Amino acid sequence: MNISSYPTLAMLLVLGGGMAAAPAFAEDAAAGDDTIVVTGQRAQQERSIEAKRVAIGVLDVSAADEIGRLPDRNVAEVVERLPGVGVTYDQGEGRYVAIRGVPSTLNGYTINGFELGAPDGQTRSVPLDIISGQLLNRVEVAKVKTADQDGQGIGGTINLVTQTAFDFKQPFALTVNAQAGYQDLKQNKVPIRGDVSIAKRFGADEQFGIVLGGSYSDRTYTSYGFYPDDWRPLPGFARGGAPTNIKYTNYTLERERIGASGSFDWRPNDRHQFYVRGIYSKFTEHEIRPRYRLDFATDAIVNAGNLTLNNDGLTGTSTGTQNRFDLRLDDKSKSTLMAMAGGKSRFGDLTLDYGAARVHNRVTDEYPLWQFRCNPGTVDFDFSNTLYTATPRTPCTASKVKFNQYSYFNQRGTENIWQGRIDATWKLNGIGTDSVLRFGAKYRDSGRRFDQDNDVWGAGSSALTLDQFGLQGKDYIVSPSDGSRYLNGPTIDPAAIQAFTQQYLNSAYFKKNVATSLANDTLSDFDLHEKVSAAYGEANLDFGAVSLTAGLRYEYTRLNVQGFQLQDGTMIVPVRSRTHYGNVLPSLIVKIAPSDDTIFRLAYTRSLGRPEYSDLSPGGSLSTADDTLSLGNPGLKPYISDNLDATAEWYFAKGGLLSVGVFAKFIKNPIFSRTTILTDTNYNGEHFDTLEVTQPFNAKKGDIVGIEAQYQQQFTFLPGLLSGFGISLTGTLTNSTLKLTDGRTSTFPSQSKYLYGAELFYQKGPFEASIAYHNTGKALLAVGDVWYNDQYNNDLRRLDAKASVAVWKDMRVFFEAQNLTDEPTRQYQGGNTNWIIQTERYGRTFYGGVSAKF
Repeated sequence: MNISSYPTLAMLLVLGGGMAAAPAFAEDAAAGDDTIVVTGQRAQQERSIEAKRVAIGVLDVSAADEIGRLPDRNVAEVVERLPGVGVTYDQGEGRYVAIRGVPSTLNGYTINGFELGAPDGQTRSVPLDIISGQLLNRVEVAKVKTADQDGQGIGGTINLVTQTAFDFKQPFALTVNAQAGYQDLKQNKVPIRGDVSIAKRFGADEQFGIVLGGSYSDRTYTSYGFYPDDWRPLPGFARGGAPTNIKYTNYTLERERIGASGSFDWRPNDRHQFYVRGIYSKFTEHEIRPRYRLDFATDAIVNAGNLTLNNDGLTGTSTGTQNRFDLRLDDKSKSTLMAMAGGKSRFGDLTLDYGAARVHNRVTDEYPLWQFRCNPGTVDFDFSNTLYTATPRTPCTASKVKFNQYSYFNQRGTENIWQGRIDATWKLNGIGTDSVLRFGAKYRDSGRRFDQDNDVWGAGSSALTLDQFGLQGKDYIVSPSDGSRYLNGPTIDPAAIQAFTQQYLNSAYFKKNVATSLANDTLSDFDLHEKVSAAYGEANLDFGAVSLTAGLRYEYTRLNVQGFQLQDGTMIVPVRSRTHYGNVLPSLIVKIAPSDDTIFRLAYTRSLGRPEYSDLSPGGSLSTADDTLSLGNPGLKPYISDNLDATAEWYFAKGGLLSVGVFAKFIKNPIFSRTTILTDTNYNGEHFDTLEVTQPFNAKKGDIVGIEAQYQQQFTFLPGLLSGFGISLTGTLTNSTLKLTDGRTSTFPSQSKYLYGAELFYQKGPFEASIAYHNTGKALLAVGDVWYNDQYNNDLRRLDAKASVAVWKDMRVFFEAQNLTDEPTRQYQGGNTNWIIQTERYGRTFYGGVSAKF
């Protein structure tokens, strides 16, 4: 048996069975020939591992296969298969990425090395589900960065590399992928996805290249959700406390993605190359949200003695209750457009790499929200099951459900970025073969504007009930988990209520709340201008088996932000904040290669994380629908992180890898959001039974430490058909400590202690298949003012499978199955998994299709 078979046992001993999914790859052998023909999954694996091997810092890569396909539907789900990467899902699809326990807001995002910005209105987080992976050549996650890379990115930087015509083996390539699907939670519309790209090299020496690509997907589906609010300790309850309400809904969603990319390259000789590139991606979402809410255990009810708990601590009754029936119709759009131009020129021992880019990001979000209410009287509640019940003895009928409030939310955000960079590399002769000096500069000018309106109307002088004007809709059964069933009714008919509101908005049925509307139209708005100037110098010294890379980067940030506040509830007061700061970011990386197959890396680096845009706004955001108030803090300082890394990598076979790494991050000025629940309070002239107030602050310090491991191998040493099998495993164990201003300690938001999974894959002859399991462990979402207001994500476990068969040369028919275990996303409160604040179910999805290259 070849020695390459033994790392399987070694990896299992290292990780103890805890793994996270990584891309699967395989290979084919030409019949009657010892030549290895690398295709499909195996091609992805070998390209990814080779990129990791040659990097100076710690780099993980997911590369496209030989027909230009990445392994998953969007970029967030692509990088989830890499070690140390956790993904937050939204409505069953991956969206935000945490790296090594660092939340998505603190990571860097680039396309071809240029900063992407964020196509979300108030955040630095990039929703990576807006970008199709099929427009890309590879996705890189740099966890240990060199001085030529941007300082932003405490966890790391995600770099999206687009396709060029020089990425394809043949001078002409046309690739096509088309698929259609089936969903458990059915809608009438069939989900579809497709992409196409065409690449051509031309000229006497094929010195010109052009590639154009496009992608499209459309999916309409249903999700069921269960969302109680505001758990807190109450005596006698078997779970140690109770929420204020029961709340559930059934979403109907349509998600559409449109993407395009292009690149024109000119390589006149081996000394010069020039390019013009662009990428466009747009995500739109339409949602229908009928929501049921029953307030049965509010502080007012408890304090009035209207809640009776039985001796079992699980059941009881409540009086003085309130039922809410809401309808929200959401239309959301996010888009990003980037144009890039640049090149690389070599003049003897000097190489210049230069480029400029323009980015335009845009977000819009509009929705009307109607709220009707009634008082059903006595309610029986039962906490025997994880998803509890609270049921009125006399359910509300449409004639008793009265109009309470109508609001119209309209959010618009734009970001425009100009940036340019130049990097120079000077080869040092006489000191090894790869010794160089690097130095360069970069400038980024970013302008971000955010405008939010939310006008509110209450009940007017004429009473309105749900049984009038044909406003009542059909009832729904909500099933947030297998076996659970809740009646959502009576509901509001979307078409009827829209028509009624359009006709009667200025009538006696509606009374505008001027003060609240003014606050909602003012407090969230801001205009922000951020300019970053950077320069660096770096030396890479090659001493054969040992190389030393030492660098120093300096970034100077100037920030000018204007927001608004209200005085006495009526007077709009502009507030401007100006700040500037400079950061020195040293780095030292030692790479030791005692053999061609073994690499050790030791590194010290410093990185930074700038505050969220919304956190810097002098104003805030008030939601009377959810009784929440968010305030900004323009005095926030940026995060500063000193990072230590040590990794060991063994490339024991072609396409095979065993790696283990440890890391530590010591973070100054961490920012956390503190939530305070106020009861029986007034804000801006309006009374609230409860008001949830959230505001960001700088904590004193924090740290993140962890270990991550990765193992990939194809079992080519096995006989016959068994040689097509392979396995890919990764696992990460992370701990963190965040010291809060009130003396409490916490973990970092989005930091999962465990990330693990496994992927078993097979490729032999025309057949490919894989089955992948991935677990993202529990993670803090937000810190509360007291421990029981802390909010968490629960474990998320996904099982996916795919299989394909070649029916013709470079043409494959494939099948995919997603979320085979029908896993919901779950959130809880106060560190108690029984204090559920979300259980959201999406069902299984299946796709079949064809991909081809011509």
